Amino acid sequence: MSNAKSYKTFKEIEQDLEIYKVEKELAYQKFLREFDVTKESLMPKNIIGDTPGKVISALSGPLKATALTFLFKKIF
Repeated sequence: MSNAKSYKTFKEIEQDLEIYKVEKELAYQKFLREFDVTKESLMPKNIIGDTPGKVISALSGPLKATALTFLFKKIF
């Protein structure tokens, strides 16, 4: 048994080609969207998340000032 589709007119061929063209474009746009989502998820701000902010906000008063001074001395 053959899976090849047989056409009777050129119009049938053109209709199938148009459908394939739209399906191809749809698949390409889906790929681009998924690529952008993946790229965004791999950005440093998304990998690290809110953890540094949560740690700093958990510290208070002199402890917070001491921790920030220590960090700035290590960084700079």
